[in-house]
Amino acid sequence: MNSEFDKIHNELVNKCNLFPFIQNEIIKNGVITIKDNKLDLFAFLIQIIISQQISDKASKTIWKKLCEICKTPSLTISNFPNIHSLNYALDKVNIPMYKQNYIIDLFKSVSKKKIDINKLISMDEENIRASIVKHKGLGPWTSDMFLIFYLKKKNVFPDKDLVIKKMKLKLEEKEKRKINFIENFSPFLSIFSLHLWKMSKRVL
Repeated sequence: MNSEFDKIHNELVNKCNLFPFIQNEIIKNGVITIKDNKLDLFAFLIQIIISQQISDKASKTIWKKLCEICKTPSLTISNFPNIHSLNYALDKVNIPMYKQNYIIDLFKSVSKKKIDINKLISMDEENIRASIVKHKGLGPWTSDMFLIFYLKKKNVFPDKDLVIKKMKLKLEEKEKRKINFIENFSPFLSIFSLHLWKMSKRVL
C-alpha cells in the first residue's frame, strides 16, 4: 500500500461529500497513484507528441513500433546518434510529417540543452510551463502532462484536455449544479484528473 496516495484518496472522497455521484465514482476507481517515469526527457516528450489528437491505443502501437525499430524496450535520446537516424525511425512508423518536424526540433533543442531537465526541475511550475511552450508542438497540454507524469506534481488540472472538458460538463449534469473543480479538489487536482480519465470510460 502507498500511504501517501491512500491518504490522498481518502481526502478526495471526503471532499466529495457535497457531490455524491463523483464520490461514488472515485470510490469505484479505488486508490490511484502517479507511477514513476523511467524515460529520459526526450523520450517522454516524444511520447506526448505522438499521443496528441489520437487514441491511447494508437499512441501505444506507434510507440511500440518505434522501440522495435530501435531494438530497445525503452527509448532514450542515445538511440538516435543523429537526425538522419531519427528521421529514418519516424518514417518507418508513419508519424505525420508535422509531428516528425516537432520531434526533430525537440531533438535539436534537447541535444543543445535548450530544454534541460536539470534546469526544468529547479524551476517553479509557471516557469516550467513558459519554458516548454516556447518549443514547436509543445503547448499547455504538454506542460500539464510533463508536470503530472514526469515531475509527479500533485496539483495540476489539465483543463485543456478534451476528456477532462467533457467530464466537467458531464459531472455538473449528474450533480445538477455548477462545480468549481479547482477550488473543490485542490491540492490534489492531478490525482482528481486521473480519476476523471478513469471514470470517463464508464461515464461518457
